[in-house]
Formats: sequence, C-alpha cells, structure tokens
Amino acid sequence: MLQLPVNINLMETRQTGWLISAVFVMVILFFGGLIVWSGIPPDESWILWFITPLMLIPLLLFYRLVVKTDQTEIRISFGIGLIRKSWKIADIESVKVVRNNFLHGWGIHHTLSTSIYNISGFDAIEISFKGRKRLVRIGTNEPEKLAGYLKGLLHKSRK
Repeated sequence: MLQLPVNINLMETRQTGWLISAVFVMVILFFGGLIVWSGIPPDESWILWFITPLMLIPLLLFYRLVVKTDQTEIRISFGIGLIRKSWKIADIESVKVVRNNFLHGWGIHHTLSTSIYNISGFDAIEISFKGRKRLVRIGTNEPEKLAGYLKGLLHKSRK
C-alpha cells in the first residue's frame, strides 16, 4: 500500500464549543417545537419559521476552533471555516501560555490591547508581535504543546 509522507512540520489543535453548540441546538429545538405543537396558525407563526433556521448560522460558524501551525504561519478557523485569520511566524516576538478570565468571554473579541479568539474553556496562548502593541490570545485545549511548538519555531528562525 502506498503511504503518503506525513508532514511533521505541521501542528493542529481543535477546540470544540460543546456548551455553545448545546445552547444553539436547544434554542432550535425550542422554536421548532413551538412551530409544531403550539397551535399558532401558520400566518401568525412566520417569525418562528424565520428565527429557527437563522439559529443554524451561529452554530455553524462557531461550533469549533481549529489552530494549524506550520513553518511559516499560524492559522485559525472557526466552525465550517468561513471565519479565519492567520499570522506569519516571522512576525512573532514571543509566545506564552495564559489563562483567560470569565470577562474575556468566548468567540472573537477585541479590547484596547488584545484580540481574543476562543470557543471554549479558559486556556490559551498569548502572542506578541514585533513592532506591534496589540497582543493575540488564541484559545486551545493544548496550550503548553502549542506554545512549545511555536517557541521551537521561533528558536530555529533566530539561529
């Protein structure tokens, strides 16, 4: 059997938003149940027919966060991949493991000094960039592994 070479220079982590997904599924089921069992006449339940499928959009956009890193860049994508962002490894100054607090929230947030990309939990890596004040925090279930990989890449590039 022909085996394709495995790219050992690629790292990938996934973070699944079970809580976010469960909430959206419950909302969809609730509105779907209202449509079926409420007895509201169809001409008066148009809003339910509109809201129910509309709840699928955030579910598909934010059910997971995938972080892929190779020798040249770190890429993130949310959900089905419509929302994505990337940064060049050459622009990174430092990486460290951090723990977000409750106020950082989940999803995509921009504060005065930090951009946060997170789906679930509080573990993250924080990246600082050369010549920029804005930090980036990326949520991950494996912060030590991801930070270690990125620090290894930074160490190699500085030799």
